[in-house]
Amino acid sequence: MRASAVSVAVLSQLLVPALAADTAAWKSRNIYFALTDRVARSGDDTGGDACGDLGSYCGGTFKGLESKLDYIAGMGFDAIWITPVVTNKDGGYHGYWAKDLYSINSNYGSADDLKSLVSAAHDKGIYMMVDVVANHVGPGDISENQPEPLNQESSYHSACEIDYSDQNSVENCRIADLPDVNTESSEIQSLYEEWISWLVEEYSFDGVRIDTVKHVDKDFWPGFSDAAGVYTIGEVFDGGVDYLSGYASLMSGLLNYAIYYPMNRFYQQQGSSQDMVDMHNQISEAFPDPSALGTFLDNHDNPRWLNAVNDQALLKNALAYVILSRGIPIVYYGTEQGYGGGADPANREDLWRSGFDTSADLYQAISKLSAARKSAGGLAADDQVHLYVADTAYAWSRADGELVVLTTNSGSGFSGEHCFDTQVPNGSWNNTFSEGMYSADDSGKVCVTVENGEPVVLLAS
Repeated sequence: MRASAVSVAVLSQLLVPALAADTAAWKSRNIYFALTDRVARSGDDTGGDACGDLGSYCGGTFKGLESKLDYIAGMGFDAIWITPVVTNKDGGYHGYWAKDLYSINSNYGSADDLKSLVSAAHDKGIYMMVDVVANHVGPGDISENQPEPLNQESSYHSACEIDYSDQNSVENCRIADLPDVNTESSEIQSLYEEWISWLVEEYSFDGVRIDTVKHVDKDFWPGFSDAAGVYTIGEVFDGGVDYLSGYASLMSGLLNYAIYYPMNRFYQQQGSSQDMVDMHNQISEAFPDPSALGTFLDNHDNPRWLNAVNDQALLKNALAYVILSRGIPIVYYGTEQGYGGGADPANREDLWRSGFDTSADLYQAISKLSAARKSAGGLAADDQVHLYVADTAYAWSRADGELVVLTTNSGSGFSGEHCFDTQVPNGSWNNTFSEGMYSADDSGKVCVTVENGEPVVLLAS
Protein backbone atom coordinates (compact mmCIF):
# COMPACT_ATOMS: atom_id res chain seq x y z
CA MET A 1 0.00 0.00 0.00
CA ARG A 2 2.80 2.36 0.96
CA ALA A 3 4.71 1.59 -2.26
CA SER A 4 1.70 2.33 -4.45
CA ALA A 5 1.09 5.64 -2.65
CA VAL A 6 4.70 6.64 -3.27
CA SER A 7 4.39 5.62 -6.92
CA VAL A 8 1.26 7.73 -7.34
CA ALA A 9 3.00 10.71 -5.72
CA VAL A 10 6.04 10.38 -7.97
CA LEU A 11 3.90 9.91 -11.07
CA SER A 12 1.78 12.95 -10.24
CA GLN A 13 4.91 15.07 -9.91
CA LEU A 14 6.11 13.91 -13.31
CA LEU A 15 2.79 14.51 -15.02
CA VAL A 16 1.79 17.84 -13.50
CA PRO A 17 4.93 19.63 -12.29
CA ALA A 18 3.21 23.01 -12.14
CA LEU A 19 -0.28 22.17 -10.88
CA ALA A 20 0.55 22.65 -7.21
CA ALA A 21 1.77 26.18 -7.93
CA ASP A 22 -1.54 27.94 -7.34
CA THR A 23 -2.03 31.17 -5.45
CA ALA A 24 -2.11 29.46 -2.06
CA ALA A 25 1.19 27.73 -2.77
CA TRP A 26 2.86 30.98 -3.83
CA LYS A 27 1.82 32.98 -0.76
CA SER A 28 4.52 31.44 1.41
CA ARG A 29 7.21 31.73 -1.28
CA ASN A 30 10.07 34.22 -1.35
CA ILE A 31 10.98 35.48 -4.83
CA TYR A 32 14.35 36.48 -6.29
CA PHE A 33 13.89 38.53 -9.46
CA ALA A 34 16.69 37.97 -11.98
CA LEU A 35 17.44 39.41 -15.40
CA THR A 36 18.68 36.30 -17.19
CA ASP A 37 21.22 38.31 -19.18
CA ARG A 38 22.82 39.69 -16.02
CA VAL A 39 23.31 36.80 -13.56
CA ALA A 40 26.08 34.53 -14.86
CA ARG A 41 27.66 33.84 -18.25
CA SER A 42 28.30 30.12 -17.99
CA GLY A 43 28.08 27.15 -15.68
CA ASP A 44 31.52 27.92 -14.25
CA ASP A 45 31.28 31.72 -13.94
CA THR A 46 33.11 32.74 -10.74
CA GLY A 47 33.07 36.46 -11.45
CA GLY A 48 34.88 38.95 -13.63
CA ASP A 49 34.94 42.41 -15.12
CA ALA A 50 31.77 44.49 -15.26
CA CYS A 51 29.79 44.51 -18.49
CA GLY A 52 30.85 47.51 -20.56
CA ASP A 53 27.44 48.31 -22.06
CA LEU A 54 24.38 47.76 -19.87
CA GLY A 55 22.12 48.80 -22.74
CA SER A 56 22.97 45.68 -24.73
CA TYR A 57 23.50 41.95 -24.20
CA CYS A 58 26.06 41.26 -21.48
CA GLY A 59 26.23 37.49 -21.87
CA GLY A 60 24.13 35.96 -19.10
CA THR A 61 22.69 32.52 -19.89
CA PHE A 62 20.26 29.90 -18.61
CA LYS A 63 23.24 27.66 -17.80
CA GLY A 64 24.86 30.48 -15.89
CA LEU A 65 21.69 31.05 -13.87
CA GLU A 66 21.39 27.32 -13.21
CA SER A 67 24.90 27.33 -11.75
CA LYS A 68 23.86 30.05 -9.29
CA LEU A 69 20.79 28.29 -7.85
CA ASP A 70 22.69 27.50 -4.64
CA TYR A 71 23.85 31.11 -4.42
CA ILE A 72 20.20 32.21 -4.67
CA ALA A 73 18.86 29.52 -2.32
CA GLY A 74 21.55 30.48 0.17
CA MET A 75 19.62 33.70 0.81
CA GLY A 76 16.47 31.70 1.55
CA PHE A 77 14.75 32.27 -1.78
CA ASP A 78 12.53 29.42 -2.94
CA ALA A 79 11.22 31.06 -6.13
CA ILE A 80 12.89 32.84 -9.04
CA TRP A 81 11.23 35.23 -11.47
CA ILE A 82 13.15 35.42 -14.75
CA THR A 83 12.72 37.95 -17.55
CA PRO A 84 11.00 36.87 -20.81
CA VAL A 85 12.56 33.91 -22.57
CA VAL A 86 11.18 34.20 -26.13
CA THR A 87 13.17 35.21 -29.21
CA ASN A 88 13.48 39.00 -29.32
CA LYS A 89 14.14 41.69 -31.88
CA ASP A 90 17.77 42.82 -32.10
CA GLY A 91 18.88 44.58 -28.93
CA GLY A 92 16.22 43.03 -26.71
CA TYR A 93 18.66 41.85 -24.05
CA HIS A 94 15.93 42.32 -21.43
CA GLY A 95 13.45 40.05 -23.21
CA TYR A 96 10.52 42.47 -23.57
CA TRP A 97 10.81 42.92 -27.37
CA ALA A 98 9.22 39.69 -28.59
CA LYS A 99 9.69 38.52 -32.18
CA ASP A 100 8.71 34.83 -32.04
CA LEU A 101 6.60 33.57 -29.15
CA TYR A 102 7.36 29.90 -29.79
CA SER A 103 11.16 30.03 -29.95
CA ILE A 104 13.69 30.71 -27.21
CA ASN A 105 16.13 33.65 -27.15
CA SER A 106 19.36 32.00 -28.31
CA ASN A 107 21.46 34.64 -26.56
CA TYR A 108 20.44 32.93 -23.30
CA GLY A 109 20.89 29.39 -24.61
CA SER A 110 18.66 26.67 -25.99
CA ALA A 111 15.20 25.38 -25.15
CA ASP A 112 16.88 22.38 -23.53
CA ASP A 113 19.03 24.74 -21.43
CA LEU A 114 15.85 26.41 -20.18
CA LYS A 115 14.27 23.07 -19.35
CA SER A 116 17.44 22.08 -17.52
CA LEU A 117 17.30 25.30 -15.48
CA VAL A 118 13.68 24.74 -14.47
CA SER A 119 14.29 21.07 -13.66
CA ALA A 120 17.36 21.88 -11.56
CA ALA A 121 15.38 24.55 -9.69
CA HIS A 122 12.56 22.10 -9.00
CA ASP A 123 15.07 19.56 -7.69
CA LYS A 124 16.07 22.18 -5.11
CA GLY A 125 12.45 23.01 -4.22
CA ILE A 126 12.55 26.33 -6.09
CA TYR A 127 9.56 27.57 -8.10
CA MET A 128 10.24 29.20 -11.47
CA MET A 129 8.21 32.18 -12.69
CA VAL A 130 8.44 33.38 -16.29
CA ASP A 131 7.85 36.97 -17.38
CA VAL A 132 5.58 37.51 -20.39
CA VAL A 133 4.31 40.40 -22.52
CA ALA A 134 0.99 40.54 -24.37
CA ASN A 135 0.70 44.32 -24.80
CA HIS A 136 3.40 44.84 -27.42
CA VAL A 137 6.11 43.25 -29.53
CA GLY A 138 9.62 44.35 -30.44
CA PRO A 139 10.29 47.55 -32.40
CA GLY A 140 10.43 47.95 -36.16
CA ASP A 141 9.23 45.72 -38.98
CA ILE A 142 6.49 43.26 -37.96
CA SER A 143 6.65 41.11 -41.09
CA GLU A 144 8.85 38.44 -39.47
CA ASN A 145 6.90 38.24 -36.21
CA GLN A 146 5.59 34.82 -35.25
CA PRO A 147 3.18 33.16 -34.97
CA GLU A 148 0.80 34.41 -37.61
CA PRO A 149 -1.06 36.77 -37.69
CA LEU A 150 1.43 38.76 -35.56
CA ASN A 151 3.16 39.46 -38.88
CA GLN A 152 0.12 41.40 -40.14
CA GLU A 153 -0.81 45.06 -39.57
CA SER A 154 -4.37 44.05 -38.59
CA SER A 155 -2.97 42.53 -35.38
CA TYR A 156 -1.93 45.95 -34.06
CA HIS A 157 -3.52 49.22 -33.06
CA SER A 158 -2.81 52.28 -35.15
CA ALA A 159 0.26 54.16 -33.99
CA CYS A 160 -0.42 56.95 -31.48
CA GLU A 161 1.27 58.56 -28.50
CA ILE A 162 -0.07 57.74 -25.04
CA ASP A 163 -2.08 60.31 -23.13
CA TYR A 164 -1.90 58.98 -19.58
CA SER A 165 -4.98 60.94 -18.55
CA ASP A 166 -7.08 58.86 -20.96
CA GLN A 167 -7.42 55.12 -20.23
CA ASN A 168 -8.39 54.33 -23.82
CA SER A 169 -5.15 55.95 -24.93
CA VAL A 170 -3.21 54.02 -22.28
CA GLU A 171 -4.62 50.77 -23.67
CA ASN A 172 -4.43 51.48 -27.39
CA CYS A 173 -1.38 53.67 -27.98
CA ARG A 174 2.29 52.77 -28.05
CA ILE A 175 4.83 52.53 -25.25
CA ALA A 176 8.19 53.76 -26.58
CA ASP A 177 6.86 53.35 -30.13
CA LEU A 178 6.54 49.57 -29.73
CA PRO A 179 3.81 48.00 -31.93
CA ASP A 180 0.71 47.74 -29.70
CA VAL A 181 -1.09 44.42 -30.04
CA ASN A 182 -4.82 44.50 -30.83
CA THR A 183 -5.81 42.43 -27.81
CA GLU A 184 -9.52 43.15 -28.37
CA SER A 185 -9.41 40.77 -31.34
CA SER A 186 -10.82 37.32 -30.51
CA GLU A 187 -8.23 35.79 -32.81
CA ILE A 188 -5.42 37.50 -30.89
CA GLN A 189 -6.93 36.52 -27.55
CA SER A 190 -7.00 32.87 -28.61
CA LEU A 191 -3.44 33.11 -29.94
CA TYR A 192 -2.08 34.38 -26.64
CA GLU A 193 -4.15 31.99 -24.52
CA GLU A 194 -2.91 29.00 -26.53
CA TRP A 195 0.65 30.28 -26.31
CA ILE A 196 0.72 30.88 -22.55
CA SER A 197 -0.83 27.48 -21.90
CA TRP A 198 1.85 25.88 -24.09
CA LEU A 199 4.71 27.89 -22.58
CA VAL A 200 3.84 26.96 -19.00
CA GLU A 201 3.35 23.29 -19.86
CA GLU A 202 6.34 22.97 -22.19
CA TYR A 203 8.83 24.38 -19.68
CA SER A 204 7.04 23.39 -16.44
CA PHE A 205 6.85 26.95 -15.12
CA ASP A 206 5.18 27.41 -11.75
CA GLY A 207 4.11 31.02 -12.14
CA VAL A 208 3.75 33.84 -14.65
CA ARG A 209 4.59 37.52 -14.21
CA ILE A 210 2.69 39.72 -16.67
CA ASP A 211 4.19 42.93 -18.01
CA THR A 212 2.35 46.22 -18.78
CA VAL A 213 -1.07 45.02 -17.61
CA LYS A 214 -2.76 48.44 -17.53
CA HIS A 215 -1.90 48.96 -21.20
CA VAL A 216 -4.23 46.13 -22.25
CA ASP A 217 -8.04 46.12 -22.11
CA LYS A 218 -9.26 44.42 -18.94
CA ASP A 219 -11.42 41.87 -20.76
CA PHE A 220 -8.29 40.25 -22.17
CA TRP A 221 -6.79 39.22 -18.84
CA PRO A 222 -9.13 36.67 -17.18
CA GLY A 223 -8.93 34.27 -20.14
CA PHE A 224 -5.16 34.71 -20.40
CA SER A 225 -4.62 34.17 -16.67
CA ASP A 226 -6.89 31.11 -16.63
CA ALA A 227 -5.06 29.66 -19.64
CA ALA A 228 -1.74 29.96 -17.79
CA GLY A 229 -3.08 27.53 -15.20
CA VAL A 230 -0.71 28.74 -12.48
CA TYR A 231 -0.32 31.79 -10.24
CA THR A 232 -0.18 34.98 -12.30
CA ILE A 233 1.07 38.32 -10.99
CA GLY A 234 0.56 41.47 -13.03
CA GLU A 235 2.43 44.74 -13.30
CA VAL A 236 0.02 47.67 -13.05
CA PHE A 237 2.49 50.54 -12.74
CA ASP A 238 0.34 52.86 -10.62
CA GLY A 239 0.38 53.67 -6.92
CA GLY A 240 -3.33 54.56 -6.66
CA VAL A 241 -5.04 51.91 -4.57
CA ASP A 242 -8.39 52.34 -6.33
CA TYR A 243 -6.85 52.16 -9.80
CA LEU A 244 -4.70 49.16 -8.85
CA SER A 245 -7.54 47.25 -7.21
CA GLY A 246 -9.54 47.58 -10.43
CA TYR A 247 -7.30 44.81 -11.78
CA ALA A 248 -7.43 42.54 -8.72
CA SER A 249 -10.12 40.19 -10.03
CA LEU A 250 -8.46 39.73 -13.43
CA MET A 251 -5.52 37.57 -12.32
CA SER A 252 -4.11 35.89 -9.22
CA GLY A 253 -2.11 38.82 -7.86
CA LEU A 254 -0.48 42.15 -8.65
CA LEU A 255 2.79 43.88 -7.89
CA ASN A 256 1.95 46.02 -4.89
CA TYR A 257 2.72 49.48 -6.24
CA ALA A 258 0.23 50.90 -3.72
CA ILE A 259 2.49 50.09 -0.75
CA TYR A 260 5.71 50.61 -2.75
CA TYR A 261 5.56 54.40 -2.59
CA PRO A 262 4.72 55.05 1.10
CA MET A 263 6.99 52.19 2.18
CA ASN A 264 9.96 53.65 0.36
CA ARG A 265 9.17 57.17 1.53
CA PHE A 266 9.25 56.02 5.16
CA TYR A 267 12.42 53.94 5.00
CA GLN A 268 14.16 56.59 2.89
CA GLN A 269 13.34 59.22 5.55
CA GLN A 270 10.92 61.08 3.27
CA GLY A 271 7.59 60.06 4.78
CA SER A 272 5.80 58.77 7.85
CA SER A 273 5.14 55.30 9.17
CA GLN A 274 1.50 56.34 9.61
CA ASP A 275 1.11 56.88 5.85
CA MET A 276 2.49 53.38 5.27
CA VAL A 277 0.11 51.89 7.81
CA ASP A 278 -2.83 53.84 6.37
CA MET A 279 -2.05 52.46 2.92
CA HIS A 280 -1.77 48.92 4.32
CA ASN A 281 -5.26 49.36 5.76
CA GLN A 282 -6.64 50.82 2.52
CA ILE A 283 -5.28 47.81 0.65
CA SER A 284 -7.04 45.54 3.18
CA GLU A 285 -10.33 47.19 2.29
CA ALA A 286 -9.80 47.42 -1.48
CA PHE A 287 -8.40 43.99 -2.38
CA PRO A 288 -10.10 40.60 -2.07
CA ASP A 289 -6.79 38.88 -1.24
CA PRO A 290 -3.99 41.25 -0.10
CA SER A 291 -1.71 38.31 0.70
CA ALA A 292 -1.53 37.45 -3.00
CA LEU A 293 0.13 40.79 -3.84
CA GLY A 294 3.88 41.02 -4.43
CA THR A 295 5.85 43.36 -2.14
CA PHE A 296 9.05 44.91 -3.49
CA LEU A 297 11.29 47.94 -2.96
CA ASP A 298 12.86 48.32 -6.40
CA ASN A 299 13.17 46.57 -9.76
CA HIS A 300 14.43 46.93 -13.33
CA ASP A 301 11.95 49.75 -14.04
CA ASN A 302 12.92 51.90 -11.05
CA PRO A 303 16.29 53.16 -9.78
CA ARG A 304 17.83 50.86 -7.22
CA TRP A 305 16.99 51.60 -3.60
CA LEU A 306 20.52 52.57 -2.61
CA ASN A 307 20.59 55.05 -5.48
CA ALA A 308 18.02 57.12 -3.60
CA VAL A 309 19.54 56.79 -0.12
CA ASN A 310 22.98 55.20 0.22
CA ASP A 311 22.47 53.76 3.70
CA GLN A 312 22.53 49.99 4.09
CA ALA A 313 20.97 50.08 7.57
CA LEU A 314 17.91 51.81 6.12
CA LEU A 315 17.84 49.27 3.29
CA LYS A 316 17.88 46.41 5.80
CA ASN A 317 14.80 47.87 7.46
CA ALA A 318 13.04 48.16 4.11
CA LEU A 319 14.02 44.57 3.30
CA ALA A 320 12.62 43.46 6.66
CA TYR A 321 9.33 45.02 5.63
CA VAL A 322 9.39 43.40 2.17
CA ILE A 323 10.24 39.91 3.44
CA LEU A 324 8.32 39.83 6.73
CA SER A 325 5.19 41.94 6.15
CA ARG A 326 2.01 40.79 4.41
CA GLY A 327 2.33 39.68 0.81
CA ILE A 328 4.76 37.74 -1.35
CA PRO A 329 8.28 39.20 -1.11
CA ILE A 330 10.20 40.02 -4.28
CA VAL A 331 13.87 41.01 -4.05
CA TYR A 332 15.72 42.31 -7.11
CA TYR A 333 18.99 40.55 -7.97
CA GLY A 334 22.10 42.50 -6.92
CA THR A 335 20.42 43.96 -3.84
CA GLU A 336 22.43 41.43 -1.84
CA GLN A 337 25.64 42.92 -3.26
CA GLY A 338 24.72 46.52 -2.45
CA TYR A 339 24.15 47.61 -6.06
CA GLY A 340 23.00 51.20 -6.44
CA GLY A 341 22.43 51.86 -10.13
CA GLY A 342 20.10 54.65 -11.21
CA ALA A 343 17.50 54.67 -13.98
CA ASP A 344 17.38 51.93 -16.65
CA PRO A 345 19.82 50.58 -17.77
CA ALA A 346 22.13 51.60 -14.89
CA ASN A 347 19.94 49.58 -12.51
CA ARG A 348 20.58 46.42 -14.56
CA GLU A 349 24.16 45.71 -13.52
CA ASP A 350 25.75 42.32 -14.14
CA LEU A 351 26.01 40.15 -11.05
CA TRP A 352 29.41 38.65 -11.91
CA ARG A 353 31.23 41.89 -11.09
CA SER A 354 30.47 41.06 -7.44
CA GLY A 355 32.28 37.73 -7.58
CA PHE A 356 29.05 36.21 -6.18
CA ASP A 357 30.19 37.08 -2.66
CA THR A 358 28.09 35.11 -0.17
CA SER A 359 29.83 36.82 2.75
CA ALA A 360 28.51 40.25 1.70
CA ASP A 361 26.71 42.02 4.54
CA LEU A 362 23.42 42.37 2.66
CA TYR A 363 23.56 38.76 1.43
CA GLN A 364 23.78 37.68 5.06
CA ALA A 365 21.05 40.12 6.12
CA ILE A 366 18.64 38.80 3.50
CA SER A 367 19.46 35.23 4.58
CA LYS A 368 18.49 36.03 8.18
CA LEU A 369 15.24 37.72 7.17
CA SER A 370 14.29 34.83 4.90
CA ALA A 371 15.08 32.33 7.64
CA ALA A 372 12.75 34.19 9.99
CA ARG A 373 9.96 34.05 7.39
CA LYS A 374 10.41 30.32 7.01
CA SER A 375 10.68 29.70 10.76
CA ALA A 376 7.40 31.57 11.28
CA GLY A 377 5.68 29.12 8.94
CA GLY A 378 6.04 30.96 5.62
CA LEU A 379 3.74 33.89 6.53
CA ALA A 380 1.10 33.14 3.89
CA ALA A 381 -1.82 34.55 5.89
CA ASP A 382 -3.33 38.03 6.01
CA ASP A 383 -2.45 38.31 9.68
CA GLN A 384 -0.30 41.42 10.08
CA VAL A 385 -0.99 43.34 13.29
CA HIS A 386 0.23 46.93 13.69
CA LEU A 387 1.88 47.13 17.10
CA TYR A 388 3.75 50.44 17.12
CA VAL A 389 3.52 53.41 14.78
CA ALA A 390 5.98 56.14 15.74
CA ASP A 391 7.76 59.03 14.05
CA THR A 392 10.86 56.98 13.30
CA ALA A 393 9.65 53.42 13.87
CA TYR A 394 7.10 50.82 12.87
CA ALA A 395 6.59 47.43 14.53
CA TRP A 396 4.21 44.65 13.61
CA SER A 397 3.54 41.02 14.41
CA ARG A 398 2.64 37.98 12.33
CA ALA A 399 1.49 34.45 13.11
CA ASP A 400 -0.34 35.42 16.33
CA GLY A 401 2.74 37.10 17.77
CA GLU A 402 5.19 34.30 16.97
CA LEU A 403 7.07 36.85 14.86
CA VAL A 404 7.54 40.45 16.03
CA VAL A 405 9.48 42.92 13.87
CA LEU A 406 10.64 46.43 14.76
CA THR A 407 11.91 48.63 11.94
CA THR A 408 13.16 52.20 12.09
CA ASN A 409 14.19 54.90 9.65
CA SER A 410 16.83 56.41 11.91
CA GLY A 411 19.64 55.07 9.75
CA SER A 412 23.22 53.96 10.26
CA GLY A 413 24.83 55.12 13.48
CA PHE A 414 21.59 55.21 15.47
CA SER A 415 21.34 53.18 18.64
CA GLY A 416 18.48 53.43 21.05
CA GLU A 417 15.50 51.76 22.67
CA HIS A 418 11.89 51.40 21.58
CA CYS A 419 9.18 50.11 23.91
CA PHE A 420 5.79 48.89 22.70
CA ASP A 421 2.92 46.49 23.36
CA THR A 422 3.45 43.12 21.64
CA GLN A 423 -0.08 41.99 22.59
CA VAL A 424 1.56 38.81 23.91
CA PRO A 425 1.69 38.97 27.73
CA ASN A 426 4.82 37.28 29.10
CA GLY A 427 5.94 36.42 25.57
CA SER A 428 9.52 35.40 24.92
CA TRP A 429 11.44 35.72 21.67
CA ASN A 430 14.89 35.13 20.23
CA ASN A 431 16.47 38.11 18.45
CA THR A 432 17.25 36.39 15.16
CA PHE A 433 18.69 39.36 13.26
CA SER A 434 21.23 39.99 16.00
CA GLU A 435 21.56 38.04 19.25
CA GLY A 436 20.01 37.62 22.65
CA MET A 437 16.44 37.24 23.87
CA TYR A 438 13.57 39.54 24.76
CA SER A 439 10.63 38.97 27.08
CA ALA A 440 7.42 40.93 27.45
CA ASP A 441 5.97 41.80 30.84
CA ASP A 442 2.56 40.59 31.99
CA SER A 443 0.91 43.42 30.03
CA GLY A 444 2.73 42.46 26.80
CA LYS A 445 5.14 45.38 26.84
CA VAL A 446 8.67 44.84 25.55
CA CYS A 447 11.61 47.22 25.21
CA VAL A 448 14.05 46.40 22.43
CA THR A 449 17.41 47.88 21.57
CA VAL A 450 18.20 49.09 18.05
CA GLU A 451 21.88 48.86 17.18
CA ASN A 452 23.37 50.89 14.31
CA GLY A 453 19.90 51.51 12.91
CA GLU A 454 19.28 47.87 12.02
CA PRO A 455 15.91 46.06 12.29
CA VAL A 456 14.98 43.85 15.25
CA VAL A 457 13.44 40.50 14.29
CA LEU A 458 11.99 38.44 17.13
CA LEU A 459 10.91 34.80 16.82
CA ALA A 460 9.04 33.04 19.63
CA SER A 461 11.40 30.94 21.70
